[in-house]
Amino acid sequence: MFMLRAPSALVPAASPNLWHTVTTVSMMARQCTRQGCVHYATVTLTYQYARSQVWLDDLSPERDPHSYDLCDQHANRLTAPSGWHLEDRRQRVHVYSPGRLAG
Repeated sequence: MFMLRAPSALVPAASPNLWHTVTTVSMMARQCTRQGCVHYATVTLTYQYARSQVWLDDLSPERDPHSYDLCDQHANRLTAPSGWHLEDRRQRVHVYSPGRLAG
């Protein structure tokens, strides 16, 4: 698990008269919000009740208390309630094997 730490610290450089700034940055991995799931989240689910709309997006940079973080398995199996619309807005990355391309 990683953690984000933004403050900078002044650290002495090779010469005692020179100082440079060091920033420690790391990321905090978030877990899927489905109870009992141990996988890392890769997708953020948001919804708007008044419009009966559900959105699946790539994992948001920061946790939002009004959204749900899901792993790929739970996001791919998700279905919207009857009368609701599900819009999958995740970026798709297609990997092609050179041997399978026509040419």
